[in-house]
Amino acid sequence: MDGSYDENLSENPFYAEFKNEYGNLFQHCISQSWIICVPRVGCSSSRVYTVEDFCAHILVPSDELPETHYNTLTEKQVTVVNKVITVEVTKGLPLQSHILFEETFYTEDFMKYKVWCIETPLEPSTATGSSIATDYISSINDCIDLLWTQAAGRQVLDQIEHSVKEFLKKNPSLPQSVGLLRDAVSELYTQCLQIALQNRRLREKSKSCKQVLDNIKIAVECYMQHLLFNYIFKPLCTCCAYEDSHLNKKIRNLSDIQLRDLDIRKDLYQTIPRARQILSKLNSYTTVLEKVLCLKQALNAINKVEKGENIILLTADDMLPVFVFLVIKSNLPNWFTQVTYMKEFRFSGTTKGDGDECAFLITTLEAVVQHIQSGALAGPPNPEAYYYESDLTEENLNGNQKRKNSLTESLSTSDTNSGEETLEYIFELIKASHSEQVRTILERNHKHLNGIEQGGDKMLKLALEGLELFDDDDSDEEAQPKLCHPLCNCKRCCKKISKNLIKTSPTVTSRDNHCLTPLHVASIHGKAAIVETLIDIGAEIDASDLNECTPLHYAASRGHQNALLLLVHSGANINRVNIDKNTPLHMAVNNGHLNCVKALIYFAEHSRKDLKINCANDSGNTPLHLASKWGYEGIAELLIKNGAEPSIQNRYNKTPFDYAHNLNILHILKSCTPNLYEYIHITSSNIKALNCKSDNPVAAKLQVATNKTHDVQNASKTVENLKRIERILKAISYGDVKLACFYMNINYVAYVSGSNDANGSPCHPLCECSSCRQKSESSISDFDVNFCDSNGVTALQFASRYGLEELCRILILNKADVNLADKKGQTAVHLSSINNKTIVLRLLLDNGGNVNAIDMSGNTPLHEASQMGNIGAVKILLAYNPDTSIINTSGKSALDIAKEKVHLTIIDLIEKYSHHGNKEF
Repeated sequence: MDGSYDENLSENPFYAEFKNEYGNLFQHCISQSWIICVPRVGCSSSRVYTVEDFCAHILVPSDELPETHYNTLTEKQVTVVNKVITVEVTKGLPLQSHILFEETFYTEDFMKYKVWCIETPLEPSTATGSSIATDYISSINDCIDLLWTQAAGRQVLDQIEHSVKEFLKKNPSLPQSVGLLRDAVSELYTQCLQIALQNRRLREKSKSCKQVLDNIKIAVECYMQHLLFNYIFKPLCTCCAYEDSHLNKKIRNLSDIQLRDLDIRKDLYQTIPRARQILSKLNSYTTVLEKVLCLKQALNAINKVEKGENIILLTADDMLPVFVFLVIKSNLPNWFTQVTYMKEFRFSGTTKGDGDECAFLITTLEAVVQHIQSGALAGPPNPEAYYYESDLTEENLNGNQKRKNSLTESLSTSDTNSGEETLEYIFELIKASHSEQVRTILERNHKHLNGIEQGGDKMLKLALEGLELFDDDDSDEEAQPKLCHPLCNCKRCCKKISKNLIKTSPTVTSRDNHCLTPLHVASIHGKAAIVETLIDIGAEIDASDLNECTPLHYAASRGHQNALLLLVHSGANINRVNIDKNTPLHMAVNNGHLNCVKALIYFAEHSRKDLKINCANDSGNTPLHLASKWGYEGIAELLIKNGAEPSIQNRYNKTPFDYAHNLNILHILKSCTPNLYEYIHITSSNIKALNCKSDNPVAAKLQVATNKTHDVQNASKTVENLKRIERILKAISYGDVKLACFYMNINYVAYVSGSNDANGSPCHPLCECSSCRQKSESSISDFDVNFCDSNGVTALQFASRYGLEELCRILILNKADVNLADKKGQTAVHLSSINNKTIVLRLLLDNGGNVNAIDMSGNTPLHEASQMGNIGAVKILLAYNPDTSIINTSGKSALDIAKEKVHLTIIDLIEKYSHHGNKEF
């Protein structure tokens, strides 16, 4: 257990009180070289200690066996074997506690004394079991620590891990039905719990206290879920794919909802951003325990429980709308799956000793999801209302709001007199679908504008179009302007007149204070007839607001197909980007509007316009990224069929494959047939030969590829090599070494005949015997074995991935570069480590493979092997002196990853290597 538990004993309340309040007894212990046992923090609910408590934790060595037998000052016999303390008590079973670690202290006079940090107090107490149940278990690490310490070893953990592996071996493809999947995992849980209770220590402790038994159940469940999560969660997501995608569509179309629309109490506004931040991490937890605790932490953040001051008391009616708001704003793509997982896979029946509260939280979340899914929320009453922002402050609440990164900004909603033909009045007419009235007013005002323009006053025209040309000193003018005289035409009087006209005589080009035109509002509300009218009377099709959104952006984001078709047929720019670099296609895909996606794609196809289907937004996401993330299967399939590329990475090095959370989306992405020219290798000559444009996805790939470039005579030879590498990689995937050699023009028979010699090397460098000539001929190929596809994968990397040792030797003989990296920065050493191909891994390292090669994520081969739990690969890598101190972009070393994934054997191997070097490897 050394190194697995860390605590600063100087801050332990038990040790501090003993040292400060009972100084004489403490000094006597030091002078007699007695051992002081200090229970770890949190293992006891008691905060008041008596002198008897301290005496029970002072061990006096016996004269006969001072290393193993002791007596406490309360006259109880104690034995210590394998770091397990056993105290003989008068009633019941012997009390046992595990020594977590030992620490040596020195006084100012350099006197030495020992302190043992122990798992539980050495006095029998009913509070002990309760403390384990309520204070100890709060994460997967606590569960592992409980099973390890209570069982005095890792045998139980190893047996559970073995049972999980056997379960996966018997069930290579888990059922894609919630009921069948739950029943299969429930049976495994029962088996694992039986394994745990077969341990004598755990069985005896569970008999003495029901709460200890509950803790063991939770620990077994969590550890099992942790090991199984990656195998059961995707099938579960697939089972719930339909519900998740429909829920995501509703949530995405509610993304502009704000706090006041849900009648959330204003005193909660300041706490919601913190709660939202906590809840957004729900997807990163693997166990039901941690997910439920995440819900509770979010609730505590709303109550300000963490700070312990100004606690806000909430009723159920207060909490429900807050949870609705948090679910909508949390940006998680699989809420229905999360609820199903917490509800159906919670076998222990209690979490953290507070089952009623946990069941209440899960039921509350389920009710919120069902409420959103029912369609009861239709968004804010005014779709142009202000949006919630995560950095809400008192200053923002008072009116100083920053620009919001969202689909729409606010419209002016000031009180208007319907008798006045103001811009606000026009907007209200548009919302009410009064097409003829809108046409009449705007055409009349347009004629008035033309009359003024013919009079030579261009300033009035600009003013009527909504441009700010007024001086600050005119801000308090009366509604009826006072002119120099009734017929005055001076500059100042023209300003006054135009300022009054802009309020009462809006035109088709007028804008409000957020630069929204009537055409924007008509597109937002899907008023196709009014869109047609406004276009007919001269509205600007591609007018943009403060967020640089055009009417087409709004029609696409709201799913108004008729308005969208009118706009594109009238010449709207289908590739126009807003301030976040989102195109109308991004907007339609993000909100799940399949009809609008179809309209954009088919319009571009029939009108022969170039729709940038692989265009990336400010985050580097293409429309396919968004469809994959939100689970829109129909949209993803449509995009793939029309040229969407699933291998494009965003700014976070994520592809649509990485965002796919269910197997249906993965199947759609894998069904993509790559374009032949997207595999062309990177050279300066073939870029010119293909005349690739900068906005072409092929050109983008050519620019980001980092593999070694080769001189190519012309584009035709590149295409020829491209076809060959495709056939070679396919042959390797089938494990057909002979066929792969045939495609590379390598004489496989000649290689085999000379393979008895190490690596087929010649007798001496200048030897020309028939055998050496044959070997030489076998290693000559007119194909460059270092040629790669668009993902940077070479034949050697592919062979390493599949563990084809013979082919790897042939490729190395043909001067394959073992340290070439693909587009992700992964070398052949990385790939063989990931797939645990130990023989190939040793071959690569023997032939110059870099054991410390770093990929785009900062991971070395040892990081990858530790991540995957590949013990064999780890052993081989450690034999080649890797640098275990290297950290990746997440700030984690290989040892950190192994601990995070709880690969116990790998942890031991790396720690042993760190202490003793590679002598034992």
